[in-house]
Amino acid sequence: MLQPIPAGFSRPVFESQGVFRVILQAMSHPGQVVPMPARPRGPLNWPGAMAAAVLTLCDMDTPLWLDPAAGTSEALRFVRFHCGSPVVDAPRKAAFAVILDPENMPDLEAFSSGSAEYPERSATVLLSVATSAPPDRRIFLHGPGVAGRNEFPRNWLPEGFTDRWQFNFGLFPRGVDVILAGEDFVVGLPRTVSMEEEPCM
Repeated sequence: MLQPIPAGFSRPVFESQGVFRVILQAMSHPGQVVPMPARPRGPLNWPGAMAAAVLTLCDMDTPLWLDPAAGTSEALRFVRFHCGSPVVDAPRKAAFAVILDPENMPDLEAFSSGSAEYPERSATVLLSVATSAPPDRRIFLHGPGVAGRNEFPRNWLPEGFTDRWQFNFGLFPRGVDVILAGEDFVVGLPRTVSMEEEPCM
């Protein structure tokens, strides 16, 4: 019996162009919550903005790694039909990665950080954001594109992420880029910004 393939964009060219502009805005203004204009249904449990980003960024030339929560048979059908991306078995091989289970995500060092000669050959990690929990302490960002000190709730990131990010930041110009994806928004975390966590009161 043929299994259904989750729907992609209804107007692929128009919607992918809009999503690409949104991702550029998010990466140019780190920490800013940028609304996502198109949110395809995508695989089960994928936030709408995550599905939109994968449809826009991934193609047959971009190896993709899916964490165990994301790598369902439905998701594999979705990726192969709509993107044609080769799905790889290890984070180090990926140009893009989808993380639906942030608390069990690999260390950032598990992904490609590029090389001194080709820093652009690093990975971009698409990290799912759960916004159902009440906001707690804040994360502050500093660096290019940050107006003053951009901030967002600390519980949008897994425990220990701040320390791992500071190591990643220290690799510049190498390093991993991260895009936080909620149901209807994205937040860019390029390797060029530093991050600090609001102290406990």
